[in-house]
Amino acid sequence: MSELRALIVVNNGIENAVLHNTRIFSSLGNLRSLWLEKIILPRLDNTTFPLQNLCKTTLVLCKVNEGLNGTDFPMLFPRLSEFTMDHCVDLIELPSSICRVCSLKSLSITNCHSLQELPIELGALKSLEILRIYACPGLKRFPPGICELGSLSYLDISQCVGLRSLPDRIGRLVRLEKIDMRDCMQIRSLPGSTGSLRSLRRVICDEEVAVLWKEVELEALPDLRVQVPQTCYSLDWLTE
Repeated sequence: MSELRALIVVNNGIENAVLHNTRIFSSLGNLRSLWLEKIILPRLDNTTFPLQNLCKTTLVLCKVNEGLNGTDFPMLFPRLSEFTMDHCVDLIELPSSICRVCSLKSLSITNCHSLQELPIELGALKSLEILRIYACPGLKRFPPGICELGSLSYLDISQCVGLRSLPDRIGRLVRLEKIDMRDCMQIRSLPGSTGSLRSLRRVICDEEVAVLWKEVELEALPDLRVQVPQTCYSLDWLTE
C-alpha cells in the first residue's frame, strides 16, 4: 500500500483499542492524512517510521499522554501542517518538540479537559495561522511566547473558563484577524496592547467583554466588529 494517501482508523467499541505493529507505517511513505479515533496511542518514540509526507493528523477520543511522551515531532512528521486533538481527556501538556515543526499552520486542541499547559516554546511556530484551544477548562494562562506567532490570523479560546487574562503583549500579533473568546468568564479586562492589533476585524465574545472591546474599537480599531452571539433556548427536543 505504498501509494496510500489517507488512513482512517475508527474504533466503535466501548473501550479504547490498542494498536500493535506500528512499524508497518514505514511502508506508507506517501501517506498525507492520518485519522485515529478511540485509540490508545502507542509510544511514538519507539517507532522507526518518519512519515515524510504526512500533512494532516487528527486524534479523536484517543488516550495520548503516554504515546506522545518523548515524541520527536520534527523527526517523525517533518511536513506536518495541521494537527488536531479532540476529546483526548488524558492530555495534560503538549510535547515541546511540536514547536519545532516549522511547517505547522493549524493547531487545534479541543475538549481536552485535563490540558494545563502549553509549551513555553510556542512562539517558535512562525508559520502557525490558526490556533484553537477550545473548551479546555484546565488551562489558566498562555505562555508569553504566544505573542511571537507572527503569522497567526485566528485565535479561538472559547469556553476556556479557567483563563484569567489575554497575554499582555497580544498587540504583537500583527496579522491577527479574528478572536473567538466566548465563555471566558474570568477575563474581565484587556491588555493595553490590544489597540495595536491593526489587522483585527472580528471579535466574538460575551456581553461583558464586548463593552471592553467596543472601547478599543472606538479609540484605535475603527474597522473592528464586535459580535455577541445570541443564546437560543429551544424545547423542540421534547417533540422528537
